[in-house]
Amino acid sequence: MAIIHPNAAEFRQMLAEKKTFFADFYATWCGPCKMLGYVLEDIEKALGDRMDIVKIDIDKEPQLTEEMDVAIIPSLFFIKNGEIAARYSGFLPKERLLPRLEKLLGEESPVEAAPPANYDLIIIGGGAAGLTAAIYARRAGLNTLVLESFAPGGKLIKTFELENWPGIKNVNGSQLAYDIYQQAMTLGTAYLYEKAESIELDGKLRHVRCASGQTFTAPAVIIATGTVERLLHIPNESELIGHGVSFCAVCDAAFYRNKPVVVVGAGNAAFEESLYLAEFASHITILARSNVYNAEQIIQEKVAAHPKITVLPWHAAQEIIPSNGRVAKVRALNTQTNEEVILDCRGFFPYIGADPATKFCRSLNITNDKGYIIVNGDMSTDVPGIYGAGDVCDKVLRQVVTATNDGAIAAQSALNYLRKL
Repeated sequence: MAIIHPNAAEFRQMLAEKKTFFADFYATWCGPCKMLGYVLEDIEKALGDRMDIVKIDIDKEPQLTEEMDVAIIPSLFFIKNGEIAARYSGFLPKERLLPRLEKLLGEESPVEAAPPANYDLIIIGGGAAGLTAAIYARRAGLNTLVLESFAPGGKLIKTFELENWPGIKNVNGSQLAYDIYQQAMTLGTAYLYEKAESIELDGKLRHVRCASGQTFTAPAVIIATGTVERLLHIPNESELIGHGVSFCAVCDAAFYRNKPVVVVGAGNAAFEESLYLAEFASHITILARSNVYNAEQIIQEKVAAHPKITVLPWHAAQEIIPSNGRVAKVRALNTQTNEEVILDCRGFFPYIGADPATKFCRSLNITNDKGYIIVNGDMSTDVPGIYGAGDVCDKVLRQVVTATNDGAIAAQSALNYLRKL
């Protein structure tokens, strides 16, 4: 077994020769794809010489990607004797993907048994806070379930590099996310791709109902769902999401190779992502609402020194101007002079903050007027057995290191709560 990278002609030849293999259609800029790449490396070791893993870069093979009807990445195909026997979309952890492949290599149906419904602790959200909570909970012996509707790691997999993780001068976000995830999984954490829709209280039990229709139950729940990016609410912004409007430079930067990009914001996210975008784009224009920037000084200095980045203070985006259904220009206003400027733009990245992902738990009355979860020092809320952790909480600083801190405290507090039941 090996991980190979054939071109389109070689891939079609493998089909014609009726070979059996596992194909991963991915992109180098896709966070979940990177996470899955680590999983496939582990699977390659586990399956020995039973099957090759084929990786197809969709940017290098667009015609083949279209032929295989790939609309979501990562897209996975189990090819048996030259025919598609199964296909999956999105991230799958090793604990779920490996058993499916072993069954497909035999004659068994890859249908998974229904997951258990009852646990000691349910963690909603698989980012840094949620996965750290899982590590501490499993080490304490709690039967723990993590529910995540995207890929493990949360905003870490959208982060090209971190320079403020203690003990490591520079670390790739996806790599750090996978390391934390693997540690949690190695300890026996149950992990499911599910989106929580509501939390219902039933005496000492908490029922988490998911969009899939499944319900999971535990006496303790940690909410670690993080935040979602905030919109500017300017003309054509919502309509062009996915067509030039993006919130993740690491995910989408390659789309804007040698093209002009506009970034909105003056904090760490805006400045750091601009530095990454500058590796691809022809030029970056940052629109800042004043001449005072909130980004760390060292990041500001890097931006100021970069030949492909221009910062326009006192400028506010007024409208995104489309062409053929995609971002083409941005109209911005100088709020000091009232002069307008039209900027060429193919990628528009607003980094103006985020809102907590707490819609599913607002009925519990544990959030403030902005939707952030109100927690005590032990991460508990006013509802016994319900805890918050990470960016979803009302807090001063939202960083990966503070998220992991919250997760550890929440898990320990949940343990202490369960011992008293």
